[in-house]
Amino acid sequence: MKTAIKKGLAFRRIAGELFIVDAAGSKLHELNGPAAVIWEGLAAGKSESAIAAAVTAEFETDEATALADLRAFAAELRAAGLIAG
Repeated sequence: MKTAIKKGLAFRRIAGELFIVDAAGSKLHELNGPAAVIWEGLAAGKSESAIAAAVTAEFETDEATALADLRAFAAELRAAGLIAG
């Protein structure tokens, strides 16, 4: 999965939560748990397998479930206009 984070977004982890600021769209998105790990992996340009491995290592899930969750969440991020690709 080759994705790119939308330009102009800022994100930061605060107290275990990840906040994404879309100033152009006047929106604030809050991510926690696996969603935050997936976002950070996408932002770092990691592969699907590397992101799924990070989710599996941090949360009690298997790789197939982590990959399915990653793909579903990436589709949500695309629909929200936060990533492309």
